[in-house]
Amino acid sequence: MQIIYPILFFLISLKWGKWKNWKQYYPTIMFMIIGNLLYSLLFNDYPLWRFEHTFEQELLPTRKSIEILKSFTSFPILTLLFLSYYPEDRNGKKKLLYIIIWALLFVLIEYISESLGMISYHHGWNMWWSLFFDFAMFFILAIHYKHPIIAWIVSGLFILFLWEVFDINFKLLE
Repeated sequence: MQIIYPILFFLISLKWGKWKNWKQYYPTIMFMIIGNLLYSLLFNDYPLWRFEHTFEQELLPTRKSIEILKSFTSFPILTLLFLSYYPEDRNGKKKLLYIIIWALLFVLIEYISESLGMISYHHGWNMWWSLFFDFAMFFILAIHYKHPIIAWIVSGLFILFLWEVFDINFKLLE
């Protein structure tokens, strides 16, 4: 399933993604890739969630190989899809509803993934935290699309918040 998701997301993006705008979306796509790789690096020894092996273990023999696959396939494609229909007008309610829908969609995908043994939770993380995280992630992606510096600052504050809530030891950085 770890390989099937990126293929499925790519096929969906061929139908609904605005690939002609990829250059416009590129900085935010890179922001998403960096964020996921940073999580993978910083939380390697203390994961809050972890992608698990499924039937394709011979193709993806390590968790790092799963992270790399997701970082360079699923997450960029999903970011492109998210930005393809992000409301451009000033209607804050419409933007908020759009972000909520995407957060719920991600939680649904995660629920399916957990049911299939593709993801596991650790150190107090659960589906509710994932919903909160997904909402924050899409909110920050929306900010990054127009105001990248502000998004980096908000991301840093959000990371510090999570480190405090989950009592993460800064020795992980050693």
